[in-house]
Amino acid sequence: MNASRTKERCKRWIVFFFSLFFMGNGIAMVTNAQLGTTPISSVPYVVGKIFGFSMGTGTFTVNILMLLAQIPLLGKAFRLRQFLQLPCVFVFSIFIDIGMWITHSLIPETWPMCIFMTLVGCLIMAFGIMLEITSSTMVIPGEGFVLALAYRFKLPFSNLKVINDVSLVILAALLGWFCLGKIDGLREGTVIAAFLTGVFIRFFSRCFRMKIERWFKR
Repeated sequence: MNASRTKERCKRWIVFFFSLFFMGNGIAMVTNAQLGTTPISSVPYVVGKIFGFSMGTGTFTVNILMLLAQIPLLGKAFRLRQFLQLPCVFVFSIFIDIGMWITHSLIPETWPMCIFMTLVGCLIMAFGIMLEITSSTMVIPGEGFVLALAYRFKLPFSNLKVINDVSLVILAALLGWFCLGKIDGLREGTVIAAFLTGVFIRFFSRCFRMKIERWFKR
């Protein structure tokens, strides 16, 4: 029984690792489509621009703050295990930078191709999020922060997720305006990612989630 559980746990972590790969590369593809980055990456993108960081480094920096913010929100409910979010987001940030490098040569020249690349990036990112949810192992700090808010204020995660994404976009716009003199990284691609990613996640969940769960049990 213990061997079976260990095997299942290893499979779940493998799937989680692949989820970080797909999410990171999906975000990179959306960003390099030149129509704005995703809502969750809007602040890291602007922070990277302000301080001259790579997008992955900006992501890691912002997520450290989101992890630390969970401590007062959760209080005694915060567990040391949740610090595992830190190495997870470190790997995630590396995948973003790798994805930015890989997809840099794919930057499209026409608006329809930009839209196409944005949609493909959303699909890849949504598939990764579906894998992350299905793995039931760990979340990265961006989602852990929303879960902590849901715990503290007794509100549905889905509602707070929307509020959080909108707040990040507003914060990114303000940071860009005051620090860069312009709103950067927020365009129609940001809106597309905000509206379609959830649709794609539900589609992939219907297609693959039960199959992956059965694979965990084998």
